[in-house]
Amino acid sequence: MRALLYFLVGLIALAIATYSALYFLSPSTLVEAGISHERKQAGLELKQITVADHDIHYLTGGPENAPVLLMLHGYAANKDNWVRFAAQFSDRYRVLIPDLPGFGDSSRLTEQSYDINSQVERLQAFVDALKLPRFHLLGNSMGGMLSAAYSLEHPDKVLSLGLLNSAGVKEPELSPRSKAWAEGRNILLLESSEDLDRLFALAFNHPPAMPQIAKNYVAQKALEQKDFNEKVARDLTKQPYELDDKLGQIHTPSLVIWGDSDRIIDVSSAQVFEQGLPESTTIIMEDTGHLPMLERPKKTAKHYQQFLRTVTGKE
Repeated sequence: MRALLYFLVGLIALAIATYSALYFLSPSTLVEAGISHERKQAGLELKQITVADHDIHYLTGGPENAPVLLMLHGYAANKDNWVRFAAQFSDRYRVLIPDLPGFGDSSRLTEQSYDINSQVERLQAFVDALKLPRFHLLGNSMGGMLSAAYSLEHPDKVLSLGLLNSAGVKEPELSPRSKAWAEGRNILLLESSEDLDRLFALAFNHPPAMPQIAKNYVAQKALEQKDFNEKVARDLTKQPYELDDKLGQIHTPSLVIWGDSDRIIDVSSAQVFEQGLPESTTIIMEDTGHLPMLERPKKTAKHYQQFLRTVTGKE
């Protein structure tokens, strides 16, 4: 018994020593282990495929033959924005969450453009490569604009459309982000590692609690990708994609979700989508910012589940 006790104490001491070493010597390894754990808890695994000159990293989970949910992240974001939301669906849907070309861990090619029309073509190449049947498509922010654009080009592939705080229309009332953009400032990008709290306050109404080690990791990644994100912003500006006059052509059942405290794309934009989409339902979430699926994943998932029930006629 005493030998067993010594053995267990030794294991605990080893675990503490390993954690301490990682914390000080390789903090990124520790954070990445946490990210992997959260993906696993959500029933998701990481895969990679090469399409349209890009290596696309994506998360997937759920029964192989189940209905497909394809989720698209926003500008300067990545696939992990959807993990906590996706956890509510991976038991009965086939979930797919790519890092869009130019973002996250997917390829960034300086000689190519990342305007919306080009991204629609790459998304179709991804869909073709995976031989997807018709699917439910949802996107946040820029990912919402891309989802709507894809629905216009490939209406036969999309069973339903989910738009969460979507870009793509003219805001009736300008958000703080839009006012800064009009002045020539892109406040979605970090200026330094100390700038993360400002960005979180912009994106969330209630920023998530995050240990400093994780904040440092997120800031480091954002700063590494800043130059390319600026290039993508230039691509989107040079070849703008405007949905205002096209929404009436989308006859796919659509759900519009918006956080009432969005400081990136003003909540007044929700009414543009509501009035423009022929078959839409709109939900305004109180006390919520630009990323409802990340800030309030369970509540957002409940709204989306109800929408899917009305579309499919089943749970």
